[in-house]
Amino acid sequence: MKTVGLEVTRANKNYKTGTEWYAWHLLQEFKKLDKTNNFVIYYNKNLAGDLKDVPDNFYLKSLPWPFKKFWTHLRLAWELTIRPVDKFFATNALPIFGRGETIVTIHDLGFYKNPGLYHPLERIYQKLSHQLAIWRADKIITISETTKQDIIRYFPRAKNKIKVIYLGYDHSSFQPIKSEDKKIFIDQHEYPDKFLLYIGRLENKKNVLNLIKAYQKTSRQWPLILAGRPGNYGYKEIEDLAKSPDLISDLILLGYVSQNNYPKLMASATAFVFPSKFEGFGLPVLEAMASGVPVVCSNIPALKEVAQDAALYFDPDNIEDIAEKIEKIFIDQEERSRLIDKGLIRAKDFSWTKAAKETLKYILE
Repeated sequence: MKTVGLEVTRANKNYKTGTEWYAWHLLQEFKKLDKTNNFVIYYNKNLAGDLKDVPDNFYLKSLPWPFKKFWTHLRLAWELTIRPVDKFFATNALPIFGRGETIVTIHDLGFYKNPGLYHPLERIYQKLSHQLAIWRADKIITISETTKQDIIRYFPRAKNKIKVIYLGYDHSSFQPIKSEDKKIFIDQHEYPDKFLLYIGRLENKKNVLNLIKAYQKTSRQWPLILAGRPGNYGYKEIEDLAKSPDLISDLILLGYVSQNNYPKLMASATAFVFPSKFEGFGLPVLEAMASGVPVVCSNIPALKEVAQDAALYFDPDNIEDIAEKIEKIFIDQEERSRLIDKGLIRAKDFSWTKAAKETLKYILE
């Protein structure tokens, strides 16, 4: 029997995106998978209700910290030094010291490969935090072969401690819905009958500005819905362009979408567009495929690794190419049907249960 420490500050956030949902789903799966080993869940201050519901072999431990930053790096470090566990698992960041084996998931190294897409302060913080995590970790999990190769490129000494474990998706939430259910959802929220959907943070990294510029060049047969919270870098430019007079009737800034509405919104879309310049995996692309929605996205390595032949690809730096591929999605019903069929088949290769089983096995080795 081993004692495994889990850091859940990301899973505990109110407004979750990719890395937060990764942490949340793995924790929920761990609860179901392991009734033998002991787990200690570390958190700062209040813990959300769905995370408090744990089996008998899981223990909740609050570690108060008066500052906004460095809870993981310092407060948790002290805890793991004076009360070590056999294994400690976290996402993206590790304590700067401590005892016991450490395992970390690195989602991407975008701030190395594309530094201009990040705010300078965020870039500095992320570089230092990831350098520490990769250096300190006894084992590294990464979410794609693409990210594994990035880690090896920048940290060649880490090569032999990296394992690729793909993300999953919630099979009970992301699936095709009946046309009558789609109509009810659309009518309730006053969405257009047909629409092109983007879901993700509204920021430079996600290339939303180029998406809007490309959309302006299309026939705009369907409105474009941009769903997601403002990002850390570039939102003002996106907002200003989205409010251009010629786009008022064609573009909808939806804001953050609750997890209750997100799967239905995805399944109700006529097509999904994902123009990101850099991803470690691209979870929304997987969720769109699982929902029976045709995908048009960037031709970056991670997205091609995930979607394979189940997406229509464009060059994210070429506005004309983005516009051309969006136009093809508008007018080519046969292509949309092909992408839907391919996407549903490809999505079957992924699940959170599978991801959690592989992760837990690697942690406990």
